[in-house]
Amino acid sequence: MPPLTVFSCGTGPLQPSPALLGKLAEAQSIYASSALLEACPPSDARRIPIGKNAREQAREALEEARHGNNVVVLASGDALFHGMGGTLQSLACDGDRLEFIPAPTSFQALFHRLGMAWDRARCFSAHSTEYIPWGEILAQPLAVIYGGHPFTACRLAAAAMEFHPSAAGRSAVAAQCLGMADERILQGTLAELAREECSPTSMLLLLPDNRPGAAPVLPLGLPADFYEKENNLITAEEVRAVILSKLRLPAWGVLWDVGAGSGSIGLEAAALRPGLSVYGLERQAGRLELMRRNCRRLGCVNYTCMQGEAPEALDALPKPDRIFTGGGGAGLESIMQACFDALNPGGLLVASAVTTESEHLLYGWNAAARTGMFSLDIASESPIAGTYHHLRHGNRITLFTYSRA
Repeated sequence: MPPLTVFSCGTGPLQPSPALLGKLAEAQSIYASSALLEACPPSDARRIPIGKNAREQAREALEEARHGNNVVVLASGDALFHGMGGTLQSLACDGDRLEFIPAPTSFQALFHRLGMAWDRARCFSAHSTEYIPWGEILAQPLAVIYGGHPFTACRLAAAAMEFHPSAAGRSAVAAQCLGMADERILQGTLAELAREECSPTSMLLLLPDNRPGAAPVLPLGLPADFYEKENNLITAEEVRAVILSKLRLPAWGVLWDVGAGSGSIGLEAAALRPGLSVYGLERQAGRLELMRRNCRRLGCVNYTCMQGEAPEALDALPKPDRIFTGGGGAGLESIMQACFDALNPGGLLVASAVTTESEHLLYGWNAAARTGMFSLDIASESPIAGTYHHLRHGNRITLFTYSRA
């Protein structure tokens, strides 16, 4: 069975190489955008334009190849960077043969146009993305974001400022249609680029900026007023920082935040570890919208809000590597047991107690797995008697850590 051949066409108009011309001459079907199909040399091959139903066309191309047809797919830019190549890979079955032919990518072309080294650059995409991970993007000294509908490069510049207004003066480059007749490269600050218009076939390059405040701060123990919350109920910022340190967050895996409230613990974990999948479980449905707004403010795309009552709702979540649970109540013991049983081997569970009853229960529960017990007594500066200050103590919090062998 011949392989299904995927050619990345890079920037600009189609430039057929001898290898591509040979494949096109043998092809029985060619899948490509209308523009690329028009640039193909004449042949007897069936020509299928790739449009909005690209996933269905990918299935069709794979099915043709399974029946022994010689199929060629032409992809604009890099087929394996948010392109048709990745779609084909996700649909392929054992036995399918995919052959990928590379070409220089748009971001490589842009850096060469500018004469800049790109070995330290991070690449992101806003293609069909509802939430863009601005927290992670703006924390990079050198970042490229591929635009599209509706986020052109210039609209990305505006969205970056909306997320972090202090970045308005950051130097950036907006590039559209590289290698094409309407190629345009604009340089300026984000504020200046946001006032321009450009094609969806564009990208935004964020350049290093050493100005104070230009980059977001580390999302660890953020001030309480950063978050929307109900009745001022939120874990104190200093306590959040300690809890996150005790969770020993891995670079990837799954974290549960059981009884998420405003979402602050799980959201800071998600922002600190963009590769970690975080699930915030909250029984009160009315708090979920608060969690979602807090999530958008932190720019996390790896956080999922879930409404449900523990322990029953835990069965719907993927198995965790880390769990945090706070609070107490009559169901605490059953929640702790369900959480511990769900942990992957080597996983960690951190629980907090504010009441004497929950502290007593956690101290006696599963002592063989307990790896630590910590008491946090935090006092914050507060005015007294008009002109003086003192340290006002908050509620003492006890943290318990457990490890699953």
